[in-house]
Amino acid sequence: MAEPLNALELLRRDHERLKTLVRRFGEDDAEDRQRELCGQIVNELRMHTEIEEQLFYPYLRDSTGREDLFQEATLEHQTMKDLLDRLPKEKPGTPRLRAMVKVLGEYLDLHTQHEEREIFPQVQQTGVDLDALGQALEACRHPDDAAASSSDSGAGRGAGGSTARRDDGSRKDAGAAAKDDERFLKEHGEGLSRSARRAHWIHTPEDKPERDGQTLATRSLEVIRRWAEDRKATPATTPGGDAEHPRVLRFDFPGFDNKLLPVSWEAWGGTFEQRKLVFIFQEKTRDGRQSNFFILDSPDREEG
Repeated sequence: MAEPLNALELLRRDHERLKTLVRRFGEDDAEDRQRELCGQIVNELRMHTEIEEQLFYPYLRDSTGREDLFQEATLEHQTMKDLLDRLPKEKPGTPRLRAMVKVLGEYLDLHTQHEEREIFPQVQQTGVDLDALGQALEACRHPDDAAASSSDSGAGRGAGGSTARRDDGSRKDAGAAAKDDERFLKEHGEGLSRSARRAHWIHTPEDKPERDGQTLATRSLEVIRRWAEDRKATPATTPGGDAEHPRVLRFDFPGFDNKLLPVSWEAWGGTFEQRKLVFIFQEKTRDGRQSNFFILDSPDREEG
């Protein structure tokens, strides 16, 4: 099995691939080849921006509180997407198409520099499991593969069809929690990410994943607290935040000097419930290591 590609390596690989396609376009005068390369640029850059906007940028904003970085990156994406909408309408071999691809390449260079020099270091400092985040990004890129894997394992059956193993004594409480989660998904599911909708939902601390590396989701504060305590992580928010009413929810993991502001579980949980958040997480990576990976998803997330 290939070594997992961590999230930042995966995105850097995308950046190099896209810049190579733009460079090849500029070096090729054949109309058929320009048409082919233009199609590749459009398709691959659209996919790249989509997986960043679905998972990576929301993680950036929710975990660091850096709204400025989120807004800058989102605006840079929109500028490139405006050009992508226009590229297929241009005739190959014309100076206008060549000029448009050149301008797109210049925007791409600026954007990737911004991400790699300013955004990536911020993400590294959060202590996120980058291998697990990379797996989640790949699942966004290949949703059909993820859905097939979820179907085989029971992960994609949602709150109403959970097959998680439980101790006999918790069956009644778990059933009530499952019904609550099913109602939540019916009401708010359209606003959640694909990761949340396809995850294997965990309703009580007795529920267990069915395989290592499985993407899990929960709204149970008891489940979240046990997950954090197993990792000796404490509830926190970003420096300078409000400890009584935290806007950004974080965990302070041992070994990461993030200078996070400690908050109580009551304050952390209050914000979690008020914002109707979903905790998406892993217990273990695919190779069996304990995973610190988590993201928070919101059905009311603002995209811009």
